[in-house]
Amino acid sequence: MIAKSLIKKLKDQIEKQDSGRANIIRETGSLVRESKHAIFKLHRGEIREAEQALAEVGRKLKPLVAAAEKTGLRGEATLAAAVEEFLEASYLLRVMQKKALSVAAGFKTRAEEELSALSDLTGELVRAATLDVTRGSLKSVKQFRDATEELFGVLLSMNLRGSLRAKRDDARRNLKRLEEILYDVSLKQKR
Repeated sequence: MIAKSLIKKLKDQIEKQDSGRANIIRETGSLVRESKHAIFKLHRGEIREAEQALAEVGRKLKPLVAAAEKTGLRGEATLAAAVEEFLEASYLLRVMQKKALSVAAGFKTRAEEELSALSDLTGELVRAATLDVTRGSLKSVKQFRDATEELFGVLLSMNLRGSLRAKRDDARRNLKRLEEILYDVSLKQKR
C-alpha cells in the first residue's frame, strides 16, 4: 500500500532532524553559559576579556545558525536562547563602550531574538547602574537610564505580542527602577 521508498525517505528526514536538533542542544548550552559569563565580566569591568569571550561565542554560533537554517531547525528554542543571550551581552558591551547599539553578529538573526535581547538588556543596565552606585561611580547611571528610556520607546512603538510584550513590560519596570536610582543619587548629591 505505502511505497517503501516513501517510508525510508520520511524516516531519514526525521532522523536527520533529530540528529541536527541533538547537535544544536548539545552545542548551545555552553554558548549560553559563555555569554552569561561575558555579561558577568562586563559587570566586573573586564571589558577585554568579555570582548574575547563574545568573539568566540559568535564564531561558534555562526556555523550552528547556518546549519539550522539549511535543515529547517532555525526555530529551535535552545538556539534562539543562545542567540538572544549572545546579542544581549554584545549590546551590553556596546553600551559600556558608549557605542551605538548595532551588532554585526556575523550570522542571520531574527527580529524576535533582537527585540528579546534589547528588552533583557534593560535589566542588565539596572544591574550595572546599581553596581556603579555601590562603587561610588555615579556618572554612568544617567547614561544607563537614557539608554533604557530609548530602548523602551522603541519597544513601545511596536505592536508586540506574547513573550515580547511581557519583556516590554519588564523594560518599563527597569526604566522605573533606573529613574528611582537616579532620583536617589540626585538627592544624596544635594546633601
